[in-house]
Amino acid sequence: MSRSMTTVPSPALRQARPPAGLQDLRVAAVDEEFLRQRAFPWAMLASGVLLSLLAPSFTSGLNWLPFMISLFLFGMPHGAMDWSVRNQLNGTRGLARQLVGFIPYLLLMAFSSLSLFLAPVLTFAAFMLLTVFHFGTADLIATGHGLERVGCKLLFIAGRGCLILGPAFAFHTAAAWLPFGMITGLPVDDGVFLSTLGTSGALATVAGITFALIHAGITFRHSSRLAALDLVESALIVLLGTLAAPLFAIGLFFLSTHAYRHSVRLSSAPIAGAAPTASSLGTRLFQMHLKSLPLLIPTFVIIPIWCLIQFGVLDPFTIITVTIGFFVISTLPHHLLGLLLPAYRP
Repeated sequence: MSRSMTTVPSPALRQARPPAGLQDLRVAAVDEEFLRQRAFPWAMLASGVLLSLLAPSFTSGLNWLPFMISLFLFGMPHGAMDWSVRNQLNGTRGLARQLVGFIPYLLLMAFSSLSLFLAPVLTFAAFMLLTVFHFGTADLIATGHGLERVGCKLLFIAGRGCLILGPAFAFHTAAAWLPFGMITGLPVDDGVFLSTLGTSGALATVAGITFALIHAGITFRHSSRLAALDLVESALIVLLGTLAAPLFAIGLFFLSTHAYRHSVRLSSAPIAGAAPTASSLGTRLFQMHLKSLPLLIPTFVIIPIWCLIQFGVLDPFTIITVTIGFFVISTLPHHLLGLLLPAYRP
């Protein structure tokens, strides 16, 4: 075979490659980046499943633990990067201009706060729907599906998001609702409401499994390996949500998968202020945490004050309950800002 023939890519390969003008918008991960985007989340999810089987009292008694860790590692810091992200994307310099530029973000938080006060059940439903898209979109980019057609993207996003939230509300309805009931002041023992919520969780679980299987079938046509990876990951998520206490299950996914993958993206993208190869991933993740401090420190002041005002006590469960309430009012601007981020070039 001639040299010229060996250098001509196949039609399938040419189709898989993004156009030259989109090189900087390539997805954040591909199959070869398994250790970066899959191994750590899988190890943590599998550990959670094992704990749920061997020591179920651990996941219920310390159900707040993953969310508590996420306050300092990956979770809250990746959200607190929004200040730096917004300023970097807009090229804003000077504290006064940065404060003015952040007003729209704060207004969206105020809108969510008002909605939570005036229409708590509707706001909860909207937050669940937004969380499905937020979690699903992050995993879409991290697992190499970011260049798919819109229909396939929606299948993955809806499937992944429903698999994360559905089992918790289907199998542990009262415990899953408890933090939201405490935040809103709504009953946590209303039988009709909990029954409706449990049914909704079951329907979401069935929908998530269906969408995930359909998407895996489509993916299998061009990459059986990627389809298999997706199915293994979906299985781990479903098992964790089914077996573990809901706050533990969702908190562990948030810490080890969503927030970790988003932190990798933030620390490796041009938004990090350096080329992805400028330093090790660990160093860049540490730098990301440092850059989150301008927004993280005020958050750490707000959360305990909120706890004391609403509940009069400061303990791990109330801190995490208020943290979830903080997510309810901040996820909308956080998600919208994240949509503007370029996916880094491997």
